[in-house]
Amino acid sequence: MFDASYLKGETWGFPGQSVEQVETHAAHVFLVGNRAFKIKKPIKLPYLDFSSREKRLAVLNDEFAINRVFAPDIYLFVTDVLGEPVLVMRRFPAYALLSWKMAHDGISEGVARRLADMVVEAHAAAPQRNTAAAGIMMGLGAQLSKAFIDSPDIFQPAATLEFHALYEDALSRSKMLLNRRGEDGLVRRCHGDMHAGNIIVEDGTPKLFDAIEFSEKIATIDVLYDLAFLLMDLWTHDEKRAANIILNRYLHLRRREEDLSGLALLPLFLSTRAGVRALVSADLAHELPLSSSMKPRGQALDWFRASIAFLKPARPCLVCIGGLSGTGKSTLAAGLASEIGGAPGALHVRSDVERKVLAGVADTHRLPTASYSREASAAVYNACLARTEKALAAGHSVVLDAVFAHAIERSSAAAAAALASKTGADFHGFWLEATEELLKSRVTARKADASDATADVVEKQLTYRLGPMDWHRVDASHTPAETLAAVRERLRCPSAGPA
Repeated sequence: MFDASYLKGETWGFPGQSVEQVETHAAHVFLVGNRAFKIKKPIKLPYLDFSSREKRLAVLNDEFAINRVFAPDIYLFVTDVLGEPVLVMRRFPAYALLSWKMAHDGISEGVARRLADMVVEAHAAAPQRNTAAAGIMMGLGAQLSKAFIDSPDIFQPAATLEFHALYEDALSRSKMLLNRRGEDGLVRRCHGDMHAGNIIVEDGTPKLFDAIEFSEKIATIDVLYDLAFLLMDLWTHDEKRAANIILNRYLHLRRREEDLSGLALLPLFLSTRAGVRALVSADLAHELPLSSSMKPRGQALDWFRASIAFLKPARPCLVCIGGLSGTGKSTLAAGLASEIGGAPGALHVRSDVERKVLAGVADTHRLPTASYSREASAAVYNACLARTEKALAAGHSVVLDAVFAHAIERSSAAAAAALASKTGADFHGFWLEATEELLKSRVTARKADASDATADVVEKQLTYRLGPMDWHRVDASHTPAETLAAVRERLRCPSAGPA
């Protein structure tokens, strides 16, 4: 037990002010005034040791140094209060937490994109570690299986056996890829605890805090496993669109580091993250009297079921969306991506973006007419197909949006269908249509978009001879939501991930 003086404002330099206490499994945090004061519990667990004052001081100094990298304006200094080492932080309101926003306001597209930027920056700065990634996941899997077996009062033995069998199968198929990623520098000293409760959003800008400080081993992981905690957290709290935006933007910004083969690891990574949540909730339930433990027991079981569901990803699906400029292809594709395939939804491959990547310019940079020559366009479609094939080969669904109108583009449409057949994925093609007047008004109204299409481009496209069209034709002259609903009715791809 901590000293009762910690609940007095004068102890912290705020005489007369009330003190709010927050307890975690290994720490007490006291909130008073504009400060937050953290002390570690004098405990020793299999994965941490805070049993002496010296060890608590050392780990708080480590926590301060590690988190100053992510949030220097939050982590202020380490001091001593009543003989106990204390980490002093800037206090922020509860509504700044991403977890609060997730529960109350929802996560906007803009915040989701900035979350991806935040993770990209964190992983670029994270120190590389020479560690066999397969061994990391083997250890985590063994820890989870043991924890589930040891808690038959929460986790049914038959379900535990199913989890173990699915996990072992996923791991056996992933070992070579995991170790190769380690050799490629993708195992790093990461944040390690990147969930919505450890991220704040202030003035629209997300910021990480509370990184793993007590174990280099636990924080030394594959960068996609680090990201998977945030994706899993958002996905299981029904922020599927945000999770999909983050994954797509992360992979777009890290093209040099990520060749898309890592998509094959997402079921394993997401399952492990959900399993860890189940383990923590079960530990909490066991610390409480039975009458008070029903809520954490239920939470543990929900996380456990999610961990199994993640190991059963949906069959991959390729959805091609074509149509002239202004039909709303990219808006439809982005809305559809979170609804198909395995969690956290499909990879969105957009020809407008691939064109800018090939040109080496920003997405919104306008390209000259020469960049739209027949040869240049052929290269763009080839790049789209290559990216699509890599994702499908990793067992991940894809939504590919491009005009698919000109003769070369129509041949690429046939090639896309062949790719789906080659990789064992389902295939669906949709052709969007709208009036000339509406197409021109839409492209004219675009701002800061990857597409360079103008009203003149639309006029030229209207002269194309499409030839035979066996894709589903969709009237896209209504709202984006209505177009999405119309496509959804015709689409038979399995929905993504656990509910």
